[in-house]
Amino acid sequence: MKHTHWLRVLLGVFLVASAPAQIIYSFETEDLHGYADNEGDGWQVFRAQIGVTHGEYSMGVRWPENAGGFRWLFGDGNRDALLPYLQISKKLLLDATVPQGRSVPWTNMSVSLNGPPGYGWNQANGSVGLPRQAGTRTVLIDLEALPLPDPNVEWFQLNLGFNAGASHELYLDSLRLYQPACEMMAFTFDNDLQGFNIGTNQVGITLSWVDGKMRATSTGGFKWLFNGNEDGSVPNLAAMVRRGDLVVMDVTVVSAPPAGWGNMIMAINSPAGWGQSDYTAEIAQGQNTFTRTIALDYRGVELPDSDTPSFCLLNLGINSGGSMIIDIDNIRIYRRAIAGDVNCDGCVDDADLLTVLFEFGSTAITPADVNNDRVVDDADLLTVLFNFGQGCG
Repeated sequence: MKHTHWLRVLLGVFLVASAPAQIIYSFETEDLHGYADNEGDGWQVFRAQIGVTHGEYSMGVRWPENAGGFRWLFGDGNRDALLPYLQISKKLLLDATVPQGRSVPWTNMSVSLNGPPGYGWNQANGSVGLPRQAGTRTVLIDLEALPLPDPNVEWFQLNLGFNAGASHELYLDSLRLYQPACEMMAFTFDNDLQGFNIGTNQVGITLSWVDGKMRATSTGGFKWLFNGNEDGSVPNLAAMVRRGDLVVMDVTVVSAPPAGWGNMIMAINSPAGWGQSDYTAEIAQGQNTFTRTIALDYRGVELPDSDTPSFCLLNLGINSGGSMIIDIDNIRIYRRAIAGDVNCDGCVDDADLLTVLFEFGSTAITPADVNNDRVVDDADLLTVLFNFGQGCG
């Protein structure tokens, strides 16, 4: 019988070895955490098996055929399923998948926290870009500027407002905590622009160094911020982008565009070619001025084929409906998950093993709960042991 127990544990390890930790919502139950198509207006919200990144199910959202538009979906108000996570961090990651054959000119998502009178409706500044083309991309939801209610509040919702410029279809899974430990710093702008420039043939934009940030002043339309030339490569940038999926940065809207919208894409330039991402992040909305963290998912782009190419450059493309001023700071690469890497340093080693051992038996929200089953136990320990040495050296 003892052998049967360990076989079950081993099987569990293999099934969940790549599962991200600290997941708030996956969509394994039929209630979809309250999100529903309950207005009879052609929207469809359903449990699905497309775009699954944890467990067996995702949540599908389908806009009416031949119609785009905006729609709020409201959470179930389960305080204890949501609030304890946000008390740890109000930066979240969410996997979003567009199936083959679908694309739209634009799509985004608004996010709000809602509770009883005294807390009310608290909506985050700016919208979050959603994938426009087929594939899975991770989006970052920054709720840091929003207050949280008293821990004993009766109910507490996370509401999602979807918008698209045409009929669309999207699958969501693995809403989880953002882990600062996974960040690799690339550009800090402590002293200068770190090689960024506007090139020789581009008009209507200037770059300047202002109080430890890179300021882009644009007259509108699409502009590139180039990361220097071959001599301007950042040490270790190639190694970082080869180990990550997201470029993350803090963006301040100093002066909002009059048309109320601004967004950003990115490209990685190396001897492998110009690798431009198909993901577009929203950076401005309405006439608001604010600071928040955005992320650009660059999966699928051509990356350097080694950690030490002759050059590796990170370029940012900004677009806006009229004149806009933004400040950019702290550009970092978010490390891709490695099963068993508890501290997210890219190497499964003694430090990860010790963390699991020290937290063994814990039911707290912790990265040591590698398989995200709400307890640190044998399965988490075995995941670290089976992957020991991965990513090291």
